This record gives sequence, structure tokens and C-alpha cells, in this order.
Amino acid sequence: METQRMKLINIKSDSLPLDLIIEILKRLTVKTLIRFLSVSKLWASTIRSRDFMKLFLNVSLTRQKGLLFLLRHGYCGLVPSPKTHETSSFTAFRVSCYSPQWSTVSPSVHGLICYAQATRLVIYNPCTRRSITLPEIDTWRRPIRYYLGYDPLENGYKVLCAMLGGTHDSVKEFRVLTVGTENSWKMITENNITPHAPFGHALCISGVLFYQAFTGTKMNDLVIMCFDVRSEKLYHIKGPSVFLRRLCSKVISYEGKLAVVFYENNFRLCVLEDAAKEEWSTKTFVLSKIVPAIKWYISKSWVTETDTGEAITVPQFLHASVFNDLVYFDMKTSSKKTVYIRVNTEGNKGYYVESVSSNLVENLMFL
Repeated sequence: METQRMKLINIKSDSLPLDLIIEILKRLTVKTLIRFLSVSKLWASTIRSRDFMKLFLNVSLTRQKGLLFLLRHGYCGLVPSPKTHETSSFTAFRVSCYSPQWSTVSPSVHGLICYAQATRLVIYNPCTRRSITLPEIDTWRRPIRYYLGYDPLENGYKVLCAMLGGTHDSVKEFRVLTVGTENSWKMITENNITPHAPFGHALCISGVLFYQAFTGTKMNDLVIMCFDVRSEKLYHIKGPSVFLRRLCSKVISYEGKLAVVFYENNFRLCVLEDAAKEEWSTKTFVLSKIVPAIKWYISKSWVTETDTGEAITVPQFLHASVFNDLVYFDMKTSSKKTVYIRVNTEGNKGYYVESVSSNLVENLMFL
């Protein structure tokens, strides 16, 4: 049946206007588009074109985002739009260019992730299961932190590498590489970059990479470092005044704005209202009223956030062949919802969750 359908599409595709073909293709899934590469040369060239990839990504960004699970031993799992169903399932698959350690995986940026493989960095697309390996970077045995950013105007990705050193593992130099168009790393030579020690994951919003860092004479003042992906300029803004070193904090997107969320008995959310004036608003959500064991939830689970104001707790271990519960805490309405997911795998094998991202979108890069 599938072969007959493909033949029928092949016969009719030559008579369709190109704009109609594009209108049809942009509504399909990545999995279907990969199959449709063999329909005709016109369809293949259209799907692989840079303009269509950008159009498809823009459409994907308007859809409900899914969950991306990075699992121990190099496995990965995708759950599209889990909140729209009470139950979902996924089949874990092995990642190409597998790295034994997931500890340095960057958060998903419009569907792509970046991770270390020996002395090189790999950009991987879980939707197409294709990857590219970046040129080696001479680190002189220094530790590095790397961040993946996206430029929406040029529809391009860049990787920012921070070379660390010294007592506080502060940044000694930066290098940047444009994915797919450059064969060597460029050094950022600005002399006015604030001395700082980065920590935590980064976040890319509207073409700007954000990550937290300590600065000051004792490296105990919080700032948010900002990297403009297109101009490759670095600057910083002052962090929220409520920051306490003992709290677990994370940069997130909240209704399209940069925010920092703090976890303790409750959730405290600081939203950047005015970057120029460095003004933050603060909201506290007493989730213990909803879930008395909220501290236990956080200690036994991975926590991720959506840009619509929800915190999601995910079990640290996903059991196979049974439904595992994901709890959504809505910080606006102070309510919760439970979604159940099941891992499809052979036997009774389960998976330890190394990290989870709630902003998965379909992307055609690296078809």
C-alpha cells in the first residue's frame, strides 16, 4: 500500500505548482519528508533547500513542543506533544557518533543538540538522526564550556567555546564557529569582556545566548552573560537581587522573556522585564500546597520547564513496558497534571535519564 501511494504521488507531483508542493510539504513530519525525498528530484531539491528548511522550522516553532530524553549509554528518546495526550510512548534509539558521557550535552536549540566526542564536538539532530562533527579545537588541555546558539535572521547555528583556567575556572578566551560554513574556530578578541566563571546550562532566545556566571573580586556576584549570535558580541547584565548561592538556579524562557528559576521548597521565578535597566520581576509559587512532597519530587526527578510557565518533573529512571508518570506544575494557575509515558524496548530493560528538554521541535538540518 505504501509503495502504491508513493507511485501515485510521483505521477502527480510533476503537474503540481511549486508553491502548492511547498504548502503540502511544510505541513508534514520530518519522518515523512525523509521518505518523500525519493518521490522526485523536484521534491528532493525542495526539501533539501535552505529556504524550505527555514520555512519548515518556522512552522515547527508554532506547534506544541515535545520532550527530548537523553538516556544513559548513548540512547535518546523523542516524545512529541506529550501534554496533549494522557498517555504517550517512545522507542529509545542509539545516537550516532555515540559519546559514553552525556554530562556535557548542551540543551536542545530548535531541535539540535551539541555534545563532546573525544577532542571534538558533534552537532546532532535527533529527528533525522544525522550529525556533523566540528573541527578540532586546540584547548591546550584546558577545560572548556560550549554553547549552541541560533541566528533566526540567517537561519544558522554557531557554537561558542569558553576556555577556562585559574583558581575559579574563569574564562580565559572565547572561540566561535559557524556550523556548516567554517572550517576553523575564530578567536573573539574583545578586551572588555567581564572576567567571569560560567556555570549551568545556556539558553538561546531570539538570537541571543544567555548563561549564568559568577564575577567580582571573590567570584560570588551573579551576572547573566549574553552572546549575540549574529554579531558575535559579548556583554553582561546584572542578575536578580534575590539570588542566593545555596539555591539551585537555572535560566529559562518565560513567555518569550529571559527568566531565572530557583528551586527550594517552592519555585521562585525572576523575569527580566527590562534588559537596558536590568530590571527583574519576582514571583514565588507555593507548590507545596499542591504537592506536599514537592522537595521529594525535585530530589528524585529531573526538572525541566516550558516557556508557558510550567515545571515538569521526570523520573530519574524510566521503567520499560509500564507507564511512567510526568507531573506538570502550572506556575500560573497553581495546578498540576500527570502525563504517563512508556518506553518501548525489548525485554524489561529500563533507562536512566541523563537529561530532559521540553523544547523539542522538528528540524530538517542534516537530512
